[in-house]
Amino acid sequence: MAEAATLPGLEAELTCAICLELFQEPVTAPCGHNFCRSCLERFWAVDRRLLLGFTCPQCRAHFPERPELHPNRVLCAVVLGFEQGRPQPEPEDPAPELRVPCDACPPGGAWASRTCLTCLASYCPEHLQPHHQAPAFRSHSLGPPLADLAERRCPQHGKLLEFHCRPHRACICAVCLLEHRACPTLTIEKARDQQEEELKAQRKNVGFQIIQLQHSLELVQYQKQHVTDSSVKQKSSICCDFNDMKTMIEEEEKIAAQLIEAEESKASGELLGVLDQITAQLEQLKQYKEQLDTVLTHSGGMAFWKNIDELPEISLDTHTSPKQIEVDARKVELVGKVVSALKQILVRKLKPPLEQRVQQLKNAGPPPGPTEPTSANDSESSQTSNPVEGKQVKKRKAKSKPSADQRQVSCPDQSASLRPPPGPTEPTSANDSESSQTSNPVEGKQVKKNKAKSKPSADQRQVSSPDQSASLLKLLDLGLPLPRQVKPLFIQAAPPRIRQDFMQYNCRVTFNQRTAHKKLALSERYSSLSMSEQPQVYADLPERFFNCSQVLGLQSFGNGRRYWEVTTNGSSFWAVGLAGPGLERCGSRSRLGRNTLSWCVESFGQKLSAWHAEREVPINAPQPRVIGVYLDWEAGFVAFYSVGSLMLLLHSFRAQFQGQLFPAFWLGSSTTKLNLAQ
Repeated sequence: MAEAATLPGLEAELTCAICLELFQEPVTAPCGHNFCRSCLERFWAVDRRLLLGFTCPQCRAHFPERPELHPNRVLCAVVLGFEQGRPQPEPEDPAPELRVPCDACPPGGAWASRTCLTCLASYCPEHLQPHHQAPAFRSHSLGPPLADLAERRCPQHGKLLEFHCRPHRACICAVCLLEHRACPTLTIEKARDQQEEELKAQRKNVGFQIIQLQHSLELVQYQKQHVTDSSVKQKSSICCDFNDMKTMIEEEEKIAAQLIEAEESKASGELLGVLDQITAQLEQLKQYKEQLDTVLTHSGGMAFWKNIDELPEISLDTHTSPKQIEVDARKVELVGKVVSALKQILVRKLKPPLEQRVQQLKNAGPPPGPTEPTSANDSESSQTSNPVEGKQVKKRKAKSKPSADQRQVSCPDQSASLRPPPGPTEPTSANDSESSQTSNPVEGKQVKKNKAKSKPSADQRQVSSPDQSASLLKLLDLGLPLPRQVKPLFIQAAPPRIRQDFMQYNCRVTFNQRTAHKKLALSERYSSLSMSEQPQVYADLPERFFNCSQVLGLQSFGNGRRYWEVTTNGSSFWAVGLAGPGLERCGSRSRLGRNTLSWCVESFGQKLSAWHAEREVPINAPQPRVIGVYLDWEAGFVAFYSVGSLMLLLHSFRAQFQGQLFPAFWLGSSTTKLNLAQ
């Protein structure tokens, strides 16, 4: 009883997970699961057609190379012993409705034990004796009792249906065979065996397709969840952007009201001074008049002259009207014009529906232009005038004419793109020049620029008020186009300081198999990268890297702030960075950092350095195990951090990004592995 109880569990262990039958020539995958050799090879053949690599059908483990399969001889012996030792089911008595009566007996007689396929009749043991004894019946074919003997007769000729015509999908007799002599036919037994083999193959194929569809279902469910999460995150970001714009507009309203109140207070103060002066003069004249009345009325004799000498000396010149004091109408008018201009811009930009503006940006595509950072020898951008008081600051003269991407328009919500003040995790370079500062937008006081021998580049300037460019950044994030003559250089707010702050910009990044070099193997849902000794069977695509063992990320970024992390395992031969869409796919200039379209931090053995435009900057820091990449697209800022208990800045780059940017990765050793945080 104990042995019989364990047989179902043993049979489940000896069943292939693909065809759901006992193992036929079982083999073992590297992950430890067993399958029929034919089933596993067929599964991998479809995997390769779909460029999915080699995975285990049961646990989804990914193998960089096709594993070499050897027969599991122990498991073969166990399956053979199980089949031989499995008790055969005892024949059961047929159900009463399936019993075949003897055709030679009267109704209600004995049950038939055999059926003669020549006589097309069933006989009980007694009436079957002539078939065993008489030589005339020895050529007759006997078989088990058949309840459907009448259905085995040819309806046209009354003969036994012995053959099967495959083209006509019909069972035929020997006479019908003459009519089907041009058709391929088989005996009904062979046709049944062949049909059963085809049905078994179809069952295996169906089981395989079920596994593939389950895998596809998991991918679609993951994509659906990713779409939902991205939508929630984007709606939250849009809500924050609108709140920021509301705050900026309210701040502008307060400043405009303060300026008008300041002019009102100034005019009121002057009028109060004049009013006090006139009141004092009036009181003095009234007192003098009373004294004159007293002298003329009550003075006689010498007292008259005495009282005249006591009269005070007062100027009796004709009183001139005071000058007219009014509010500075020009200044108030300018404030009103600034507010009206802002209103007109918003009305003009918001007049088309949002869907129409989104479609216009989609059709326009990324703006053309180089992505190289501004040189330190470029001329300095001019400063804008104060948007409230209308005082214009003169531009600094330069010998060479500044380029279009270095000019700055005097717009109330715009200022130059400047380097943020250094914080505890971002030390400033000793070669950086001092930043210029703009005047206070409320008081109109201008701070003089610090003199320097070399002119600072556009990515090194700094303003004191980030709110002036924040509104323009928000409008751009919403897809609002700017005037043609305006090409702003944006201000960058200070980057986060701790990892928790970075994680609010965290985004999912996966490897793009279409760009991977053929020696790079992708696994774990395209989040793990390793180098294989044998080339992978990848399709030849124009976006695939040919010379350098590199791969780009599937995601691309054309605005906003992004952050992702990469974990390194094994030897230190890797590079992590960013690349533009125009990066070459072959040749020496396709290597990360060896061109103007990519920025990276590279580890080559024990040497750590930053690369861009074929220029190498050594990094004096320990080898990082987790690299954090922070991108601020609008500010033209990308930084690489060593993630640990503290965020250690490895290196940062400044550039004017154009178009979409892709995460980029390089591997230089088969013992190195990169994993993307999910």
